[in-house]
Amino acid sequence: MMTSCTDTQQIEQYIKGQLSTGERLLFEARLLTSATLRANVRAQQRVYELLRLYQRKQVLQQAEAVHRQLFTDPAHADFQRSIHQLFH
Repeated sequence: MMTSCTDTQQIEQYIKGQLSTGERLLFEARLLTSATLRANVRAQQRVYELLRLYQRKQVLQQAEAVHRQLFTDPAHADFQRSIHQLFH
């Protein structure tokens, strides 16, 4: 399933809502007539979804690492006490 560079760019612009009204209408007409284009749009949407999930996972892992460091490292004992005092 080969996708032209132009199709790839238009798919990206379509997904991101960056096409003008006329371009969007023409692209949507092509979607109605091309199963391949529809499949390519779905595939690109899935790629974006997976990237968002991966980025979210990375941010959560980084936040957990910071939390672990701040609340287990003896060098941060003063910080740990001040935070615990806020909630107790």
